Amino acid sequence: MNLDLTACITLICTSGVLNLYLCFYVFIKRHHYSNIAHLFILHTGFTAIYCMGAAFSLLSVNLEEMKFWTGIQYVGMPFSPPAGLLFVMQYVGIKVRKKHIFALFVIPFISLIMVATNDWHHLHYRVFEIDPVLGAPYVHQEIGPWYTIHGMFIFSSMFVAFLLAVYRWKETAKAYRLQLIALMVGQLVPIFTAFVYLMGFTPQGIDPVPMVLWISSFLYLWSINSSRMFTVMPVAKDAIFNSINDGVIVLDEAYRLIEFNLASKNMFPQLKKAMFGKRFADI
Repeated sequence: MNLDLTACITLICTSGVLNLYLCFYVFIKRHHYSNIAHLFILHTGFTAIYCMGAAFSLLSVNLEEMKFWTGIQYVGMPFSPPAGLLFVMQYVGIKVRKKHIFALFVIPFISLIMVATNDWHHLHYRVFEIDPVLGAPYVHQEIGPWYTIHGMFIFSSMFVAFLLAVYRWKETAKAYRLQLIALMVGQLVPIFTAFVYLMGFTPQGIDPVPMVLWISSFLYLWSINSSRMFTVMPVAKDAIFNSINDGVIVLDEAYRLIEFNLASKNMFPQLKKAMFGKRFADI
């Protein structure tokens, strides 16, 4: 095994171990956290399975082993981005219902079936074989029509999750923004890496995405420990703030508007979020 391949496997294993640690850590403490923790457990659990499959795939010595571990990857990889989207949805205050979970997991489930049965129809991979130049465990593949649908869905799930986190930025107090940064980077890193991979700018025959997922995991772990993700969230603060019957308007040290609750909005209908940052005297 050459040094480059060893380095790739090491990075993938690091991503897998960190995600597995996060999954078990949050699972053990789930009773101390809000309901959002269950979606995070799903997200990190699926990601850990994806990384495990990718690592063992690079240890394969023949095509049968490569296909088997690719199938294991698809037990986790297609489900991780929609689970991450559900997690971000609930984080920003969108109530996640069973119909949302069912709808978002339909395409991943089909992708899993497509990969498991690809030798019969070749709709996911038109060609999946050992790279004729590099040899095992490097893969030469040509994508089929379902791979395109699957890829668009994966990208869309991560991008929508990223946009939801960005949308919350302006309304989030500085104390909570570390959580949002972790969420945004957690979605942006695999999006960028997958895009670079599809453009052909990464080493041939190896999926680089699981190699960089340790970055997202490290940021999640940092956010949990430093800004108490799951125990203190902006959405919880907003629920309490907006339940106050008295009108509350919050100004910063320069007397600029930074927040107001629903009661003050009812008293002063002209108040708009577009006014955030303006001097209160001008408002």
